[in-house]
Order: sequence, then structure tokens, then C-alpha cells
Amino acid sequence: LGVSGIAAPQVSSRAASGAGTRSAAQKRSIQSDQASEVAVGAGLCDRGLSDLDLENACRLQYAKWHDMDEYVTSTGSTPDLWPNGLIKSTKKKGDECKFYWKKTPEWRHMW
Repeated sequence: LGVSGIAAPQVSSRAASGAGTRSAAQKRSIQSDQASEVAVGAGLCDRGLSDLDLENACRLQYAKWHDMDEYVTSTGSTPDLWPNGLIKSTKKKGDECKFYWKKTPEWRHMW
């Protein structure tokens, strides 16, 4: 069976006429509140931290915190921990969302 009639794929005149006219890739602008964000795990590998400390630092940074000191100062308590020392849950900086983490490392592939 072939596809024909109005159900058949059509090439729009817009797609055909605009093909190949772009000379450079378009760039998306970064909003000012995003420009100051630090990538998760940025600058941590050269600090001599243990795998546990690196994992916990990545978990805090993912939730927009700079480090444990900032988290404790702002929230008034330390994050919940698993028995193995990994952070169990963190509040997200700026709102009431909460991140729940696995018992096993999730960021090891980053370093």
C-alpha cells in the first residue's frame, strides 16, 4: 500500500525555500540569573576531596548550593544522610522543592 492524497508527507514551501540560507548556527542568549551558575562538580577534582566528599558536593551543587556551609546557614540544619555518609535529601535553593538521592554514588562519572 502506498501513501497518497492529503495523508502523504508534504514538503512545505517554507522548508524548501529556507534550506541552506543560514550561514552560521544560531546562539541562544543566557539570561542574567543563569550566567552566574557554576556547573555541577566544577573545580572539585583538584581539591583533594574523597569520593564521598565529591559526591556530596555535587549533590549540593545540583540543588544550587555552593557548599555545605551555605546550605546549613540558609536552612538551619544539615541535609539528611544515608548510613554510608552520602546525602539522602537536599532542599533546592530558592524554593520548597526537595531532591532525594540514591544510597549509591550518582556523580562518579563526572570525575
